[in-house]
Amino acid sequence: MTQPAPTLIASTVADLRRHAPFDAMDRALLGEVAAKLKLRYYEAGSVILDPSHGQVVQLFIVQRGLVEGFRPGAEGGGAAVALTLSEGECFPVGAILGRRPTHLCFRAAEDTFCHEMDGAVFEDLMDRSREFRHYATARLSNLVEQSRRGMQSDYAGRMAGLTAMAQPLKSLLGRETVTAGADVPIREVLSRMHTLRIGSVVIVDEAKRPIGIFTERDVLDRVALAGTDLAQPISLVMTRDPQCLPATAALFEAAQLMARKRFRHVLVVEDGMLAGVVSERDLFALQRLSPGEIGKAIHTADSVAALAHAAAEVRKLAGGMLAQGVAAEQLTQFVSTLNDAVVERALSLGVQAEDGVKVRWCWLGLGSEGRMEQTLATDQDNAIIFAADPDSAEASRADLLKLAARVNATLDQCGFPLCTGDIMAKNPRWCLTEAEWRALFADWMRSSSPDALLNAAIFFDFRPLAGDFTLADGLRTWLNEHARHQTGFLRQMAVNALQARPPLGVIRDFVPDDSDHPGSIDLKRYGARPFIDAARIFALAHGVSATNTAERLRIAGPRMRLGEEEVASAIDGFHFVQMLRLKSSDPEEAETGGLPPNRVDPERLSALDRRILKEALRQARKLQSRLELDYQV
Repeated sequence: MTQPAPTLIASTVADLRRHAPFDAMDRALLGEVAAKLKLRYYEAGSVILDPSHGQVVQLFIVQRGLVEGFRPGAEGGGAAVALTLSEGECFPVGAILGRRPTHLCFRAAEDTFCHEMDGAVFEDLMDRSREFRHYATARLSNLVEQSRRGMQSDYAGRMAGLTAMAQPLKSLLGRETVTAGADVPIREVLSRMHTLRIGSVVIVDEAKRPIGIFTERDVLDRVALAGTDLAQPISLVMTRDPQCLPATAALFEAAQLMARKRFRHVLVVEDGMLAGVVSERDLFALQRLSPGEIGKAIHTADSVAALAHAAAEVRKLAGGMLAQGVAAEQLTQFVSTLNDAVVERALSLGVQAEDGVKVRWCWLGLGSEGRMEQTLATDQDNAIIFAADPDSAEASRADLLKLAARVNATLDQCGFPLCTGDIMAKNPRWCLTEAEWRALFADWMRSSSPDALLNAAIFFDFRPLAGDFTLADGLRTWLNEHARHQTGFLRQMAVNALQARPPLGVIRDFVPDDSDHPGSIDLKRYGARPFIDAARIFALAHGVSATNTAERLRIAGPRMRLGEEEVASAIDGFHFVQMLRLKSSDPEEAETGGLPPNRVDPERLSALDRRILKEALRQARKLQSRLELDYQV
């Protein structure tokens, strides 16, 4: 094979490095790969690959143009198109990994150029590049992690405006940094780390200038797994030329550097000599707020004003956690957990004010609160279930409605607006006995009217927040036993779910929905809802008690014989949409972007985030395709 000209190789490397995972790969290795790629032109409308070609022996990378994938037998237009691939995207990764034919037909939607990578080159790259292997085996997960890091870096820059983060690094230095010489044995450094309970040691020269760093992560990668002799000098396994910042640099600069370079420690120097170390944990601890402190403030709040203040602190801390790069699933569950505590305390204050409640009752969180998927901007959706005999039910209901009215008003003052649809416990329609809830749920499943389907989508995600949880558990058990046999109702829920189609275009990436904000799409309705609706139907059909969308997919997936990778990709896609929703609900983001919460303009996203959003919405479309198949919609 003739070696391409160096200028052509350099051009191919530059082209590939604009896209993940090639942007994170070793440049020398990427140069080797670029020299072995073939660039081929495909005229608009021509078939690039289809199942008749047999086992896939090449990976295609779109260099310029657009490729559409559709199921065999389809014409490739409209809803028949399963996916569209633009610059930098690879196909068919799953088929070449599985050494099988592709399931889709791939066709050039316009004049297109593709880099073609032979199977032998693909296998070699899988062996030699951790970044490429991770991408190929966990594509969406890898891209989401890159995006999360980028968001962390962006927010770190914004944190410069905060007093704490604008302080110089030297303000954070206090304890003495543990150091070692380059010739100290690995065993001695490990012993010192264990004795002092520290996560890193800085390696310095005779002049106390840092030449390396050894961390807990290096212990696993470079010592334990590598089987390194502990008598060897620490210089053999340290990370050389560690990143350093001057002591006068601001704290937010360290946060940005950590996010961009993906490490957890930054060395601080003065006149070239080591002054100390700042860790990711140190920066996070700078926030005056902590989950423990806020939780204590919530549980000890003795007035509505005090509780409202604590609830506001929850939102501040959540914003800080978003800035720290906390993943969407953990962040939404964190927000929901502290919001649960706010609700519980509001109920406690309400019960005290109403001089107690004489019946067994349970406060139910509905919708996003029931699923533990609340973002930073959320209103109230709640209800009450109580136990009472028919003779005393109305009197007990009256007492509970007084309590509910007080609690709903308290939560409103705490930053949870009243539900415009009046789906709140203070509404007599949603303060019911066990028997009444069962009768109502049964009626919804029988009628399958538009209102019944809408209500089921909200109420069937109920979760107990305070009171007697056994009441909610009993209702959930009853619902699981009955819903799975209501095939007509489940089919109507599937029909309803398919009304919210992911806004993917046939020719271009996204189709903005008609709104007062041209060019934008509604991430709640057209991004998150397809995942949520599908997971709810899967859960009801298979008797899954979980209400969280990701948990529903994890549990129902195997029962539906969905592949592990398929489930993982769907969950990753959902969480990426949730991360964008969290970002959109940040007040400063809304101010600079000019869009209300849950709306995003794809053109304002980075190239990486646009790519991930497109893949996330493809995963939503796949779940909807499963609904179409299961219920013949």
